[in-house]
Formats: sequence, C-alpha cells, structure tokens
Amino acid sequence: MRCSSLVRLLEAGGPDIRQTLAQVYGAQATSVMEERRQAWSRVARRFLQCWGDREVSAVRAPARIALNPHCEHQGAWVPYGAHRRELICVVGPRPDGVVTLTNVDSTHRSGLSFLVREEIAVAPDAWQRGWVDYIEDAGVARRRETLADPKDRQCDRTGSINFIKAAALRLAREAHGPLLGADFVIEGDIPIGVGQSSSSALVVVAALALNRIWNLRLEPRRLASVCGEAEWYVGTRGGAGDHAAMLLSSPDGLVGMRFVPPVTVRDTRPMCLPPGYQILIANSGQQAIKNKEQRRHFNAGIFAYRFALVYLREALAERGKELGLSAADGGVRFLADFSVEKLPLHVIYQLLMAVPESVSPRELMARYPESYEHGAIACFGTADCDLLPSSIPIRGAAVYGLGRVDRGLAMHELCARGDDAAMLEFGRLMSITHDGDRVSRYDVRDGRFLPYLENRQSVSDDRVAKLIEISSNGQVGPEREVADLRRQPGYYGASTPDLDRIVDLVQPLPDVLGAGLMGAGGGGCVLILARGGEEAAARVTEALVQGYYDLLGKPRDVEPWVASPPAGEVQLG
Repeated sequence: MRCSSLVRLLEAGGPDIRQTLAQVYGAQATSVMEERRQAWSRVARRFLQCWGDREVSAVRAPARIALNPHCEHQGAWVPYGAHRRELICVVGPRPDGVVTLTNVDSTHRSGLSFLVREEIAVAPDAWQRGWVDYIEDAGVARRRETLADPKDRQCDRTGSINFIKAAALRLAREAHGPLLGADFVIEGDIPIGVGQSSSSALVVVAALALNRIWNLRLEPRRLASVCGEAEWYVGTRGGAGDHAAMLLSSPDGLVGMRFVPPVTVRDTRPMCLPPGYQILIANSGQQAIKNKEQRRHFNAGIFAYRFALVYLREALAERGKELGLSAADGGVRFLADFSVEKLPLHVIYQLLMAVPESVSPRELMARYPESYEHGAIACFGTADCDLLPSSIPIRGAAVYGLGRVDRGLAMHELCARGDDAAMLEFGRLMSITHDGDRVSRYDVRDGRFLPYLENRQSVSDDRVAKLIEISSNGQVGPEREVADLRRQPGYYGASTPDLDRIVDLVQPLPDVLGAGLMGAGGGGCVLILARGGEEAAARVTEALVQGYYDLLGKPRDVEPWVASPPAGEVQLG
C-alpha cells in the first residue's frame, strides 16, 4: 500500500479500519482501539514526512510475559504470554542497501543508519568463520559499544539501532544475492527496561520486515531461532524464548514452550489461565537496561549455568556405574536432561554433591581452560580472571536451574487442573523461584530490609546431604515433598531490593497466590498471580501504592495481563 493511502485510511477512522483493528486486537475496549489507530497514524505520518509516498508494510510485535524465566536456554518448559503492549513499525524497502531507523519518540536520535556490507567489512574473516566469531570480534564489539546507551541516558538515544542491526546481520547470513535496504519508522508502548522485552521486540519487527523484503520465507519457528541468535550481537547470551513468545503466542492465553538449547523451538502447547484467576504486572520503576554492566550481570548467570552443566556431566561420567546408571543415561546436553523424567531424584542430588558451591574464575581456568576461555569471552567479552566476578556460584545455579526444570514440568498440569489447590501450588512455585533470585527480605511491619541468605544456604553440603537422605528412604507424603526439586530455590541472585519489596508487600494479601520477578532481573516488573476480579486487583494496587509507589515517589504502575495475538505483518489496507 502507498503510505499516503495508509495515512488517509487511518486518519479517517472509518468502519473499514475499525474492522481491521478489531481483527488484529480482538474484542478490546473502544478506547484501546482508538489509541491503536492513533499510534499507527502517527507512525505512518512520520514515514510519509521522512521518506515520501512509497510502498510500505506494517509490522507489530507484542510485549511478553514469562512465568518460568532464566531457563529456556537450559531446555526447561516455560509458560509465555504475549501482552497487549506492542512495538509497531511502518517500513519501506529502498534500493541502495541502506537500513535506517526513525523513532517517533523524540528522545531517540534521528538519522541512524548502516549498510550491511560495511558492517560485514569490519571483520570479514570472522564473518566467513561464522556468526559467533563475527560478533565476538574486537572491532565489531567496539563498533557496537559506541552506539550502546548508558543506563542513565534520557535523550539522544542510539542503542536501538544495534537491535535492528543485529536482525539485519543475522538474517543476511540466510540470504543469497544483493540485499535491499529498508527505512524503519517505529513507535512502542512497551516500557524500556522492565522485563517485557522491548529490545527483543525491536529484533522481531526488524526480522519480520526483512524476512519479507529479502524474500527469505523463514517460517515463525525458524525465525524465532534466528532472532535468538541475532540478539547475541548486542552482548547477551540468552535463548530465543522472548522472540518465540512474540512469534508463536496465542490471543487465547499462555503457551508453554521448550527449546533445544540455546535457540531451537522444540515443543509448544497451549496453557489457558483458568477462569477466576488473573496475572497482574507491577512495574518497579527500576529500569534493567542491558548496558554493558547490566549485560555482565545477566551473563554471569549464564556463565554459572555453563559450568554447572560441565560439573554435572563430569560427575555423571565418573559416578554413573557406582550410581547404577547405564551408559545410555549419560547422554546429557543441557540441564533439563538432569530431570526426574530421566534420573532418580536421589541420584540427581548425589551428582550435585560433586558440584562445588562456588569457584573462582582462576579455578575454572585451571581445570577447564578451553571451556573457560570460550565461556568467559562469550559472556563477559574477556577471559581476564581479574575482570570477572570473583566467585561463581556453580551449585547455586545448578539447583536453581534444575528446580526451574522441575517447576516447568508441573506448571502445565497445574494450569490444566485449574482448581484452587492447583493454582495455589502454581503460585507457590512462582514464589519459590523468586526466592532463588532474592537479595533481600522486606519486613512489611517496620519497613526494614533484611539480608537474605537462605537461597545460598539451601545449596550447602549439609542441605544437599539431607535431601539425599529424604529422597532415598522411600517415604511419600509431605515429608517427601520437601525434597522435590521444584521446592528448591537454588541461588541465582537476579533480583533487587525494589523487586523483593514488591513481592513481600503483595504475598500476604488473601487474593494473592504467588509472585516473582519477570525477565532477566536487575529491575523491571513483578508478575503476581491473584484471584480474579476488579476488587482483588484493586487491593493489590492499593497495597503497592501505599507501601511502594507513593512512599518512594514512583509512578503508580500496576496493570492486568491482557493476551495479544502474535507478532506479524498487519494488513491495515
């Protein structure tokens, strides 16, 4: 469609465009539909102003929620949902190969652009060797960091272009022949740095648009995997869960997903939230921007996971015969392979005893030199031991990841049952997961923060030995349930005092079944599972207004999760 025709259609607001928007957004309130019409109109007008009257297409990507994060790249089941907030884009191809980005938000710098062939030329030999070699090249890293936004930058932002570039470069590896350029004009209402994946939404809209312009014909599952690898360009080392959540979500509810790590979608299954329950999203107002320092914090967990797996595989190889395991049991590739689906529970705990509680980078370098160097450079950009965290909580990450794997196995069944007992358990699992991330405990009565050490203590030799004893004695019932993997928080430490405070303010409320941080941590949002109804939501909001937002002078920001259709091209004309 010509951009001028799209502008006229959107600004007229007639029955045709209202019907189109209803097909995209479902039966939402009239005010929401009008808000979306105005947003699309702003983006189309801005494209017309910047680039003239050309053929354009429209693309959107929703925000996402995740109820078992930090573990899709370890093969665990994760319930994902697309949220009604979104990033929208009007894009037009251009013949000269230049890719440009314009944001309607004036806090972002205008005129950002790049040429794919010039980016490749920064490290042509590394490009020929492969994607990971290219993105880890020092010259590529320097070029990327010059555009990354510091955490406190409030205007003249440039970091968004790195995510568009990430998608373009990764998709270029799928292409054959000359590549057209593209002019992107975007606007979004996904808050930045709150764990709803505003950055991944940039990657997804760019990938969807270029997939069409370059005629790559990548179907959504494959595109999700490519997007997951693409985002490694910016320096993170996560999986493809956020991208798959956007591309494969359902407007009817949650979707459970698991992956062949790190980025290949393995299985999906619908997970409708039962009637009578709701998920509320509480924004802490503490941004978790993935700048260089925040990426180091995020990647520290990935690094610990890597070596948790190395130690567990080594223990299995050394002790398999002693523990009564056949050779076939040794084929493990990621943490999800150490699940109760494959191994007896007491054996898993015995293997964990061979994993050190924590190690220094120098110990890892001495014991596993090749794995250490590759992992350190991938996660931290350097193998210099003095520039890495001084202590890596290997066993804490192992128990945290294995607990998440077990919780992922249970969540689908609990959601399918849907009775109050099942949803109480679902909420309890959310809260246990947050305990693994905790850094503090907030005393609601006197407003004090207390140090939180229980998650570190939960992986001590004494505690694991007790779990071995309980899981080996054949008991059933409540005594045995305390040893279930899903009951073990482990230690990951991705929370902040602000996130812990929100969780501790809402958990005592009678309508709340569970709560925990969402996303990579370091700030962002808390997801709250509560009983349904406006009164329950109002009580949660009131508790947070009084005990958090107004007290700390932060904007009030609690909203219900509203399921959204998946990302894709929008036929507005």
